[in-house]
Amino acid sequence: MDIFISYASEQRTLAEEIALALRAEGHEAFFDRTELPEGDAYNARIREAVNSCDLLIFLVSPEAVSSGRYTLTELRFAEEKWPSPTGRVLPVIAQPTPNAQIPAYLRAVSILRPAGSVAAEVVAAVDRLLKPRWLRWLRRYAPALGVLVLVGGGVGAWRAVETWRACGDATRLVEEAKLLQGAGDYASAWNRYAGGLAACPSSREASAGQERLAMAWLDNIRVTSGKETFSDIVGKVQPALSRAAQSRDDRHAADALAHLGWGDFLRSRDGQRGLDPVRYYQQALQREPANAYAHAFWAHALMATGENVAAAKTHFEQALASSTQRAFVRQLQIGATLWQRDPAREDDAVRIAADMHARGEALPASAAESLASSLWSVYYSRLVRGDGRERFLEMLPAPDHLATYLWLFPAYNNTSNREPYLFMLAQLQAASGARADAVATYRALLALLAARGETSGRMVDASRQAIRRLSN
Repeated sequence: MDIFISYASEQRTLAEEIALALRAEGHEAFFDRTELPEGDAYNARIREAVNSCDLLIFLVSPEAVSSGRYTLTELRFAEEKWPSPTGRVLPVIAQPTPNAQIPAYLRAVSILRPAGSVAAEVVAAVDRLLKPRWLRWLRRYAPALGVLVLVGGGVGAWRAVETWRACGDATRLVEEAKLLQGAGDYASAWNRYAGGLAACPSSREASAGQERLAMAWLDNIRVTSGKETFSDIVGKVQPALSRAAQSRDDRHAADALAHLGWGDFLRSRDGQRGLDPVRYYQQALQREPANAYAHAFWAHALMATGENVAAAKTHFEQALASSTQRAFVRQLQIGATLWQRDPAREDDAVRIAADMHARGEALPASAAESLASSLWSVYYSRLVRGDGRERFLEMLPAPDHLATYLWLFPAYNNTSNREPYLFMLAQLQAASGARADAVATYRALLALLAARGETSGRMVDASRQAIRRLSN
């Protein structure tokens, strides 16, 4: 069922919770106006949404029924479509509102006054609204049903066989999806899970697998400019995340809520405005206070905006303390720390890498190359260009600094970066007291440069000076 949710901006959070609950039951819920254009185009899009919906939910509050609020315009569109609101409009008390202020059109039907979870009671009310249509259908076609009963046994058996066959196909598709996901082909894996659910809607294995895939896809999202956007992928996986957010399992629900927020962050990178990912992180932490994803995503948001770096560090510490998804949290931690070019934050990123090395961790396999490249830029700036060299060399114990460098860049000695690699390595060796090793590295660098015809320049001059200094 297509459902339009009309609400005042003060009730946006509640509207979002209701939309999530409805989507989890298989309904389409229109509630987010933030991406709509302004002016006449906005009015046309809202009117179109109301005209195409099967049910309008109106969240009653003093703000929603105040003169001049757009909610009354949406209600007018509904009245034009359905002169009688019965079975088509569901008023829900979101905030205590004097009965006299509620429009007569809404008072013409029973108003839902939730006593507990508003979202849960709305879903139940929608389910009740659907039932009378089935009852009318049954009464209308009662004679035909009598005939069907006679052959029902045979048809039932045939359907049972078909269901068994379809769910067998779903199991095969789920296994294919797992293999494709493991290979990093998220789009194809998604199609397999979708096919499994189409064949066997009751397949819990397909449903749960699709929910896990939705989160993994956002964790490792990659897009090709001009072919696909972050929003394309987020829009595809949102229904599965909304379904998972209604899970009775607190961790699973919190993971899904956190990823809904991450999805909004990714959409904001496409230029979409009016999104507030943090509200999802807050909801996730209400379900599971130690949720690693929620803490890490929230920390990333704080780092990206530079609003509160201290709070971001605390959230990262809590995410790491949960001991789940540690590699992914580290990936976010380094990426967020380097989000803005700032010497202090760049130094922090190197400290994070040193801590990972000391704890025996590895760079996340899916992002190892990009993270190493980002950290390489920091080392290059400090030790090749000389920006804050002395402070950089002193920010970590020298042996740890050297060990971290060797751990981060094991392959750089055999690439086109070999000259700067040796130049930086020699400096770190010298700082750690390995004078003979440093001299040997400087000489290897000079030989390499000479073979290329370079007998002067920054690295040549600095290497010769360092050799004389270390040889005394």
